[in-house]
Parts: sequence; structure tokens; C-alpha cells
Amino acid sequence: MGAQRNALRCVPRIILLTGVMLASHLFSWAQNGDPPAPTSNPAAEHVSWWKGITYDGLLSFSYTYNLNDPIPPLNQFRIFDFNDNEPQVDVAQLVVQHPVSNPGQFGFRVNFIVGAGIPEVTASYGMFRNNETGKGQPYDLLEFYLSYIVPVGKGLRLDLGKFVSPFGYEVVGGYNDFNENFSRGFIFGYGLPFTQTGLKASYALTKRISGMLLLTNGCDAVKALNGSVTVAGILAVTTSRTTQITVNYLHGPQQPNNGHDQRAVYEIVGTWQLLPPLQLAMDALYADEDHGAKNGSDAIWKGLAGYATYSFTKKFSLVFRGEVFADPSGARTGTAQTLQEFTLTPQYVTAANFSRWKPELKHLDGKFVIRPEFRKDLSTVSSFSKGLGFTNHQFTTAINLIYLF
Repeated sequence: MGAQRNALRCVPRIILLTGVMLASHLFSWAQNGDPPAPTSNPAAEHVSWWKGITYDGLLSFSYTYNLNDPIPPLNQFRIFDFNDNEPQVDVAQLVVQHPVSNPGQFGFRVNFIVGAGIPEVTASYGMFRNNETGKGQPYDLLEFYLSYIVPVGKGLRLDLGKFVSPFGYEVVGGYNDFNENFSRGFIFGYGLPFTQTGLKASYALTKRISGMLLLTNGCDAVKALNGSVTVAGILAVTTSRTTQITVNYLHGPQQPNNGHDQRAVYEIVGTWQLLPPLQLAMDALYADEDHGAKNGSDAIWKGLAGYATYSFTKKFSLVFRGEVFADPSGARTGTAQTLQEFTLTPQYVTAANFSRWKPELKHLDGKFVIRPEFRKDLSTVSSFSKGLGFTNHQFTTAINLIYLF
């Protein structure tokens, strides 16, 4: 970017770069540890490896209604819940994997998804997305990677392939990890990558500090964008029993066939268990890209989101999210604007015990998640459809049902 960056913008950059440098030391630190003793029965290991393969999945259904009655019926600047007044299967997921947890273990993960909401958005450059039109498909291999824990030090985990990006507080979602809110925020959708393809190395430096280093093709790209490598680093620190801070950094060229113009992303994510039933979280983002705007100028986007989750019981909770996302050049949303959103999501979780009816259905046991949602979006310009016209706001209600098995 140009020389006009001021000192305040340099401070978070220095902090984040320091975090990346610390995370990169994990390789040298790991090599100083003693390897664990070899197991005594290789044949038994071989048998148990196959038994460790698991099959899990998720089904998510939703219906969203926009009070603006937009024509065509689309919710503006929404990530996965973009269809208005149309019941849909957001996603059906099947995960086949062999998890790894101990040094010397080898495993894999394949995450296949289909649906009307998520796959079309997460489809990557070079896989299930037309590189000329940019249109995705209603199916996607969200993840496919091999894993191995190198038996050095405390165990250096390596993942090679395509994986969901570890950036951000919110996630794409799946059977083992889904967001408290049904809809996704602007930071998740416009500020960060959904997936990354390459090598991910993770290491626990201490009981409270862990680091991660990524070397990838770029953001949301299976096929190399421009022959260059994108570097990312993550440093997670558990500061107390109730708080954790994660510092994320990404740098590399993200424009197809352009290895010169660089993108840099800086992010801090924090969680705080204020009371046993109350958890707070925040996500702060700053990013810039050389010549990233449509008019060829440098682009900047930044955002701040806050989350509060109150669990009234083990089954029922109430979730609030407030967020602001600035896109002054329109590089991310297509419109020069600042977006705000306020979202309230009641959530009820109950067991899905099909085996009570018939023991043979035990493999279908899991849980149901039921959640309505109420969301208000605002913009500094009239960028939301209202009928055949435009306005500076939209209000949506939604209902979401998830089945996890």
C-alpha cells in the first residue's frame, strides 16, 4: 500500500507480525524434544487404524423472509441465507475421516457437502467454480486432506490438502462445530477466506500457547491463483481459565495471474466466559490489498463484531451479535459502504434418539437444533432491494432446523 499509512495502523500490524514470528519458531522448538517410545505391536496398530475411521453428518433446513419483499427475491449481502421466501436445504454434509491425536498417527478427512445455500458460496477457484463466470455449483468438496503428527517434541501436526480456513470467530459449520447464530456475519462472508489449500503445521508451544503456520495457494483457491504462495500464521493464547485470544495474519497475492499485488489480513479473535452461563466474544479485522478496488486503487476493508451467548439451561440459549463492516472502496461487497447488523437467535438443542423407537436405528442417533432468528441490516447507502426499488435497510426473520448425527 502507499506511504500514507499512519502510526496507529502500524501498531496492530507489528503485534500481529510478532505473533507470526513466534508461531514460525514451532519448527525449531519441536525438533528439540525427545521422540516417544515406539509401540510394541505394529500389527495391532494396523487393525485399530481402520477401526478408527468414522462417518458423521449434518442436515440443515431453513426458511427466511425479508420484510422488504425484494424483487428478485434475494437478501442482499447475505452469505448462505441469500434466498428469500423459499424453504431450502441449506446443506447436507457427510464427513469420512480418521482423526489423529497422538504422535506417529496418520489420518485423513473428506468433507462432502450439497445444498442450496453453502456449497455455491464456498466453491473454490479451480474446483466446482467456473473460473470465467465465477458461478459455483450446489455441491462441493469442502475439505480433503491428509494428516500426520510428527513424533518430535509434543507432536507437530501436519495437514496437507484443502481445509476450512482457521481464521475468524464464525465457521462454515458442520456436525462437530456450528455457529450460535443461524446467519453469518459480514466479516465471515466478505473479510476472510472460507477455505485454503496447501500445508498447515500446528504445534502446542506450551499448555496455554499454540501456533499454526500455513503455506497455501491463496484464499479459496484449489488451483494456484498466480504461481505464488500465501503465508499465514496463527497464535492462540489461553490467558486464563475463562479467556482466550487468537492473533491471525495472512499475506500474499490473491488476484488470478497477478503475483505482484499483495493482500494482507490482520485479525484478533477473543472469547471470555464472563459467568458460567454467559460467554462473550469479539472479532476485529483489518485488511488491505494493492490495486484491489474495481477502479484499480488500493483497497481497505475492516470490521468489528461482538457476540454474547447466555445459556438459560443446557438445552436453551439466547445469542446476540452486533457488527460493523466498512468497505469504503466497494472491493468486497461491490458497493462503497459501511454495513451494520444486529442479530438475535434463540436456540434449542435436544437429543435425536431414534433408537428408542427401534434399536436398529442407533446409528442415526444424534441431536436436533431448532432456532428462529431476527436480523436487522443497515447501510450508509441505499443498497438493499425493496420491491423494485432500493433502501438503506432490510429486516429478516428465519427459522432453522439442524439434524446432526
